[in-house]
Amino acid sequence: MLRFTPTQGNIPPSELQLIGQGDGTYTAKGAYLSLPGNWQVQAIVRREDKFDAYANFDFTLRSPGSADEASTIPRQAGVLVLSIGLLCALLAASMNTSRILRLGAGVPLTLLMIGLGLFYLSRPVSVQSVQVNPIPPNSDSVAAGQALFATDCVPCHGAAGKGDGPVGLTLNPRPADLTLHAIPGVHTDAQLFEWISDGFPGSRMPAFRSVLSDTDRWNLVNFIRTLAPTQ
Repeated sequence: MLRFTPTQGNIPPSELQLIGQGDGTYTAKGAYLSLPGNWQVQAIVRREDKFDAYANFDFTLRSPGSADEASTIPRQAGVLVLSIGLLCALLAASMNTSRILRLGAGVPLTLLMIGLGLFYLSRPVSVQSVQVNPIPPNSDSVAAGQALFATDCVPCHGAAGKGDGPVGLTLNPRPADLTLHAIPGVHTDAQLFEWISDGFPGSRMPAFRSVLSDTDRWNLVNFIRTLAPTQ
């Protein structure tokens, strides 16, 4: 199996059981890397009548919309269009038609395709702006979020975040079980932050954008992550 642990905070690790295919390969599906930053993936091999074998891999997960990702599609499109332009030039040169027809039809199309290709290849990279949690999920942030949770969230979601608070039991629909939504890979920090800020559509969840500061809401996100069940 694989164990995913973010090294920048105290978010509990998540585990993924791999399925053997019988030929020495293993497969699995899921979303377990929930935050941009530094991660450790531990591969665990359990062997009959032997000690378990472990291997750790550390890497940095970039935010969606980083320069490498954003530049891939425009560059691919530029190469494709430029190739089409060169192909048009070859076809125009090899056509058994009059010179006027080759120049009148082939040259403009060739120049258009080559121009578009060069445009895509030379255009500046557009990097998408993605909201990332600016508050490290350290003990100070989690403690601040816990204090806010006790005041603003426990009446509906309950002390353990199960959606069984005294007020929550009277609501229809009932509040969400946050222990399920806090599991790494289910939602991004940005999504949790948005729901705390603007409420959850179709529920009785209020908006806290005008009540809590940005820092307070990110601290809440960091604390809610600790509600995920440990494995």
